[in-house]
Amino acid sequence: MALKTFVKIVSLFLMLVMFLTSPLGLLIGKKEARIAPEKENCIVSFAAISDMHLRGNFKPIFQGMLELGLRDMENAKEKLDAVAFVGDITDHGDFDQWDVFADAVSRYDIAKNKLVVVGNHDTWGPNRDEFDNPQDGVKPTFIRYNKLIANRDITEMYYSAIINSCYFIALGSEEDHVSAYLSDAQLQWFAAEMEKAAATGLPIFVFLHQPINGTHGLPYNWELKKDDPPDEGGIGDQSEQVVDILRQYDNVFYVSGHIHSGFKNADSKIGVKYGSVETIENNNGNPITLINLPSYMYFDFIRGSHLVNGCGWVVEVYDGEVLVRARNFATGTWLTRFDQTVTLVK
Repeated sequence: MALKTFVKIVSLFLMLVMFLTSPLGLLIGKKEARIAPEKENCIVSFAAISDMHLRGNFKPIFQGMLELGLRDMENAKEKLDAVAFVGDITDHGDFDQWDVFADAVSRYDIAKNKLVVVGNHDTWGPNRDEFDNPQDGVKPTFIRYNKLIANRDITEMYYSAIINSCYFIALGSEEDHVSAYLSDAQLQWFAAEMEKAAATGLPIFVFLHQPINGTHGLPYNWELKKDDPPDEGGIGDQSEQVVDILRQYDNVFYVSGHIHSGFKNADSKIGVKYGSVETIENNNGNPITLINLPSYMYFDFIRGSHLVNGCGWVVEVYDGEVLVRARNFATGTWLTRFDQTVTLVK
């Protein structure tokens, strides 16, 4: 616990430093650094960030850091088709923290579509013990702010969207644990949505705040303990149920956050071996691509190999391939050494 507290204090200090000096990043970034498709004939392009942990106190710093990224997204040469906020948007799910997020997003025209995904911190809001309290429980709060922020009418913690014919499936925990809990109804819905998505012949993007158990350096990456149980830091008990559904299909991309581990390539010499982009096999022997998002607001100088905040991914879909491009949205620069190209299964 002391180590986690120390990491958070150092991260907060360095976040302040970066916020105050971020305009300098524009001077040292890659030439032609505005967000734009790498190639012609892009089918869909979206940005994804996670773990903003917005708070009412320190609001100028937290909202200011977020707005640096939102401004970068708004300034894209071609408007993004979507921006996904993949959980832990707030630090405790309180109304004032959701209001910070809503206020920031309302100031910028960032994309044609917005996807708001729930994280474990977002489930720790008012009446967390009465999750479905119709007045101000966690679920009604999440539904209300989805409408306010994304103009999306939803009735559950999970939903799907079709963007340029591609399916975007947002899963969400229905309890307030650190790990995820997906009801039988949600799992059945998920299986049905995956079947519909596969019929399009296009890549399928699945979002859940928690990674699949044992991926991206887990369980060690969670508490930095060698004897952590295998489900620590991941979906938890239902990880295999989620994976069993994913494994039935080709060209699946699973996008998560949660572990605050920065950008990292599998061959990095820093810390435990893992990659921010990894694969597992599906039932056909083809890859399921796992994309883990760095913490936008905090970085971890122990786990991560790219030690700044304000980062996330830009994903571009083309005929035959998907580009996964690392970006520092706060400074408006590409971090090309972490980029990945995924060849699609025909």
